Amino acid sequence: MIFLKEKTILDVLFRAPLQGEFMKNLILLSVLLISKLHASEAIGFYSSGSLLSAQSVFERGTPVHKLFVARGRLYTTDEMHNLLTETSEFVKNNFPDSEILQVGDLSARLGGLVAGHDSHQNGLDGDIVYLRRNKYVQSPDSTDWDEDFISNSKPTKNFNTERNFALFRYLVKNAPVTRIFVDVAIKKALCQFATANGEIKDPRTVETLRRLRPLDLHRTHFHVRISCPANDHECTPQSEPVSGSGCDDLSIILESAQDLHSC
Repeated sequence: MIFLKEKTILDVLFRAPLQGEFMKNLILLSVLLISKLHASEAIGFYSSGSLLSAQSVFERGTPVHKLFVARGRLYTTDEMHNLLTETSEFVKNNFPDSEILQVGDLSARLGGLVAGHDSHQNGLDGDIVYLRRNKYVQSPDSTDWDEDFISNSKPTKNFNTERNFALFRYLVKNAPVTRIFVDVAIKKALCQFATANGEIKDPRTVETLRRLRPLDLHRTHFHVRISCPANDHECTPQSEPVSGSGCDDLSIILESAQDLHSC
């Protein structure tokens, strides 16, 4: 079965010999119903869920560099697709000399448990490579991450602090991000960066740092998690992170067991 895009349907129908506001309203209603029937749906929790009507990043034409293609973790909700598309455009427009956004695991076609993750089950989680100074692009055929961005408990020189912090600020401001999991050394470095730049008390900076949650196994990439879409009524939300930047007490580097649902 071939599904036409909404705009295509509208173009075809409005060229038909139909008259009157009633018919136009009927057409618009039909388009909305078709759109709803084929919208993705996140079901359950991030670590105990499934995914309906999802498309792969290749089917959607998402403008990212997809890694680990052979694993088949190519699928997302519409909302995560929008995040990836808009984030890729942000990087391209603000850092024209940067590497393309490189994306690791998303979800399986129907969601559910995938090897190496507890989460990534309902299409609302995505792994993204940190922005590099050397702008290296990893092969899509690689079987694992090519670079560890932590050395001696600090970010390496190839970790682009300024650009990654700008990227995180963009994500928190413009997308329904609930958490971004990073290595604790990266959280500490970004707290220090914000302090050195006199931004540590800026509300937008505080909110960005609040969403950056230190978690093991994120030396090679960060993990962005978005909230349950408003119309996905069977999606189970996660509690909000505690208030504040978290920079004053980084000795507590992991969230409580009931909140963690690790990656």
